[in-house]
Order: sequence, then C-alpha cells, then structure tokens
Amino acid sequence: MKVLMAMLLALAVQTGLMAQVKIGYTNVEAVIANLPDAKNVQKQLEVFEKKLSANLKIKDDYVKQKYQEYMDLRERGTMTPEEQQRRETELLKLDEEVQKLAADAEESLITKQMELMEPVLDKLQTAINAVAKAQGFTYVLNQTTSAGVSTILYGPEENDITKAVFAQLGIPLPAGLEGK
Repeated sequence: MKVLMAMLLALAVQTGLMAQVKIGYTNVEAVIANLPDAKNVQKQLEVFEKKLSANLKIKDDYVKQKYQEYMDLRERGTMTPEEQQRRETELLKLDEEVQKLAADAEESLITKQMELMEPVLDKLQTAINAVAKAQGFTYVLNQTTSAGVSTILYGPEENDITKAVFAQLGIPLPAGLEGK
C-alpha cells in the first residue's frame, strides 16, 4: 500500500511539473533580417569581402599574366626544356598560392562574420530571454531553420513571441509579419 501511495504521489508531482512547462516560438531569421545592427554587419561584411576579393584578383591577374607569357614562349619555341620546366613549376606554385589565398579569404570572411554577429546575436538572445521571462515561457524554439524551412508545424498563435521580440528590440514589425 505504501508503494502504491508513493507511486501515485510521484505521478502527481510529475504531472504537476509537466503542466508548468510552457513552450513559445519565434522566427529568429525574420528578426535578424530586420535588425538595424544586422544590416550594418552585412554592409561591413560586403566592404570586407570586396577588399579580400581585390587582393585575390591582383594575385590571380599576376598568375594569368605569367601563364600567358609561358604560352607565348612555348608557341614560339624559344624555351629550353629546363626553362619550360622551371616556368611550369612556377605556374603550379603560383596556382597553389592563389588557391590558398582564396581559402584563407573565405575563412577570414567567416571569422569576421562570426565576430561581427556575436553582439547582434547576444542582443537578440537578451530580448528573447526578457520576453520569455515576462510571458512565463519555459522554452522558446526557433520557428524556422536558417534555410527558411519551418520547424514548428503547429503551435498556438499566442505562443508565437516574434512580435514581442520585435517590440523588445524596438524595431518595427515588417509588413509580412503583421497579420501573423
């Protein structure tokens, strides 16, 4: 009898705890897309990317020039076999340098994006935390993936805190989200 009472008490406590869970959701991508800070980050990244691309183009143009010189000499038949081998080795080395420069540029861009987005994401997380706490949510999920695919297939409208997050951040709600 005591075991049965303990099991019933445990079940009652567990049911009571489960009833207290409140799950909300928001569209993080829509909020980020409309944050002035995020738009500023995008502009900074575009400037940074142009700088990286310009450096890469200079190196790439140099390699193309060296390749054209090699082809011209080869067509004329004025290179010795040793000179031809030396130029081919140089071209291969230059090509590897361009590939490494491109990979380094891509890595630098990703690092810069993460660095610039960190304060934006912190600001967003602070707003989500404030709204969740104010509205009594235990959990808040992201409504969509970064590809825009919905991960919340159904949820009560009152659990969508996207509008409240926009308000918490002090940014206007975009027209596409007003009726939702």
